[in-house]
Amino acid sequence: MASLAQALREFKQTYEQSAPAEILETLSRNVSLLQQQQIHAKGPQVSEPMPIGTLFDNKGNAVELHALLQRPLIITFFRGGWCPYCMLELQAWERLINEQPLMPNLIAVSGETQSFTEQVQQDNALSFPVLIDPNFSVMEQFGLVYEVNDALKEVLLKWGVDLTERTARKEFALPIPATYIIDSNGIVQYAFIEEDYTSRAEPSEVMAIYQQLI
Repeated sequence: MASLAQALREFKQTYEQSAPAEILETLSRNVSLLQQQQIHAKGPQVSEPMPIGTLFDNKGNAVELHALLQRPLIITFFRGGWCPYCMLELQAWERLINEQPLMPNLIAVSGETQSFTEQVQQDNALSFPVLIDPNFSVMEQFGLVYEVNDALKEVLLKWGVDLTERTARKEFALPIPATYIIDSNGIVQYAFIEEDYTSRAEPSEVMAIYQQLI
């Protein structure tokens, strides 16, 4: 099976061959600005407690994060169904868990509204929960949220991505994609936060660490 890293790399190379230079420059500059802010250092680190928070499922039912800790928990935060890198990541997770003898305790989280979240679940045939952080409050506690600058906002709108329509936020905001493993005591045992949205945690590597905790 090809790695997620390979799939992401191939998609990026294909996209960059056809995308306008000004868009590529805007995307690259945005990543550089985020890296300078060191957003990855703002959230909980390994050996620190997981933030307390409430998510919601597709039916509007509240899901308390700490209620999910009957077993160690994998959380992957993603930008939204419009992001092809995010969809490649979720698809890679689905392929991996189908190979596992025991379904891992895995959730994916975004700030998109119910209809967009349902579409992500259905279009990718995901067997694990995709939960909603409607006001980005949980993602903010993890230190992942940033306000989109005007240049990136213009690019997103050219792509037909209006974040104020896809989320409950009134301003353009996004989370940094990130993956965590939380043990049953609510302590972070693994954290992958990368301001470059084209880079993600490798599911097989995350699973190897997760299996050591169960």
